[in-house]
Amino acid sequence: MNTKPCLRHAGLNSKPMKKVILTLALAIPIFLFSAFSLLQEDNDLKNFVIKVKSKWGEKCSQCGTSTDTFTVYYRNSATKKLDIMVGVCEESNWWRLSTFYGVAPGDTLKSYACKGTGGSLLWAREAGDKSYNFPSQKEVNDQYPCKKK
Repeated sequence: MNTKPCLRHAGLNSKPMKKVILTLALAIPIFLFSAFSLLQEDNDLKNFVIKVKSKWGEKCSQCGTSTDTFTVYYRNSATKKLDIMVGVCEESNWWRLSTFYGVAPGDTLKSYACKGTGGSLLWAREAGDKSYNFPSQKEVNDQYPCKKK
């Protein structure tokens, strides 16, 4: 007696069913990859913004020659223009936020705190992408407490 299941009677050997299975086998991985890419895009863009250096006591037109001035430099290492927001922590426990629009690939930007703690944060999005809003000053201060020196 043959104990192997008959695919024809289970409906798995029909041409329409084979097409459905093949379509699903191709569509599901493509869909999952696309969805994952879209979800990760905004978060991953900040990974292309590289901290180049930071300095204490650098002369600043806004702060003068204070030794407490903390300056941080970031470079766009992506292959496309980015809008970048940088937060530098002030000793007074709030974030000095600077937003840079249309930062070209390879460009370096500079942000500072006159009486800094050494802390910095950043956010990035594709240049001009208004579907992703940078957080407000209040949101940043509430969600990311500054750390003292």
